[in-house]
Amino acid sequence: MKRVLKQEPIHELPPVDFDYFTSQETPFTLRSFLGDHKWKLTFAMILVIGESILLQAGPLLTKFGIDEGVVSGNKAILITVSLSYLVSILLHSLSAWYRIRYTGSLGERLMKNLRIKVFSHLQRQSLDFYTKEKAGVLMTRMTSDIEALSQLFQEGLVNFAVQGLTVIVITVVLLFLNFKLALITLLAVVPITITLSEWFRRKSSNAYKNVRDKISEVLSDLQESLAGIRIITAHNRRKYNVSKHTNIVGEHKDANLEAVQAASVYTPGTEAIAILGRALVLIVGGRMVLNGELEIGELTAFLLYLGAFFTPIQTLTQLYNGYQQGQAAVAKLRDLLATTPSVPEDPSAQPIPDIQGEIIFENVNFSYNDETPVLKDIKSNY
Repeated sequence: MKRVLKQEPIHELPPVDFDYFTSQETPFTLRSFLGDHKWKLTFAMILVIGESILLQAGPLLTKFGIDEGVVSGNKAILITVSLSYLVSILLHSLSAWYRIRYTGSLGERLMKNLRIKVFSHLQRQSLDFYTKEKAGVLMTRMTSDIEALSQLFQEGLVNFAVQGLTVIVITVVLLFLNFKLALITLLAVVPITITLSEWFRRKSSNAYKNVRDKISEVLSDLQESLAGIRIITAHNRRKYNVSKHTNIVGEHKDANLEAVQAASVYTPGTEAIAILGRALVLIVGGRMVLNGELEIGELTAFLLYLGAFFTPIQTLTQLYNGYQQGQAAVAKLRDLLATTPSVPEDPSAQPIPDIQGEIIFENVNFSYNDETPVLKDIKSNY
């Protein structure tokens, strides 16, 4: 046992004030929570920018290789372009490897701080708080809500930035390759994509908030059933509890189905827009090639970039699902952290020194809430 304990890592006690709670604390938001790590997040964003730029080098090298190597039959250019392509892939892989390690480590530290923050906040609460709040709901705040934020912090936000920057970089490159073709394509597909995305945002936002509420009810009912299993068995309430839990789980399923239905429209919709965009480029771009307004390498690069343009949009859709769940979790945690103790600690209170004598209780009343007294007119000597 001693050997096992020696192998355990030593974690320093965090600087948490358990004795005094200030109600003037800044409301819990993603911005306020991440504010203390702004320089680390800035460095992470630099890594994201570098990764996004390296990711888009391929189609430009392909264009150069076709126009200057294949068309002119220059083998030296083809070899140079191929080696450059290989180097860009290696650099991108190294950048992604380091970015994932860095952001993963940062995300874990953020989650550790958040868990300590929520747990210490629960320790500050007065006893009446626990008569009003169900243990299962509080367990949801500490488990599934924080887990939703963990997924958002570790990969969600960073991937969101990667894919968002990718869309911006590709848009700039498309305009640089051929302004006319890019303008026609973007004006045709972007307004439809924005409209569909805004519809999905509104629909999924309410759906995922409902999902967080229902999972709280599921875990709360589960915790109460397990805690009172002896009483449930003694009173032969097992069938009733199974029926009750089935209804609660069914409501959670319905809430998830509402979110799934929104995604089932949005994802195929963006895929259809992507196909229409490629078809438009082939028609307009092919005509421009035949008229000598566009080189075959430029058209190839344009098609490659257009394919890469819609891939991050579809990825952003999936990440947005996680973002909505994370935002719903933030709202729940914000409400919890905004709760103040009904009996706040006096910041000027002094420690009691060693005393001698006896303690006398006369006509002492006590209750956890105003409706249900626990002790009444108690008299006792200690």
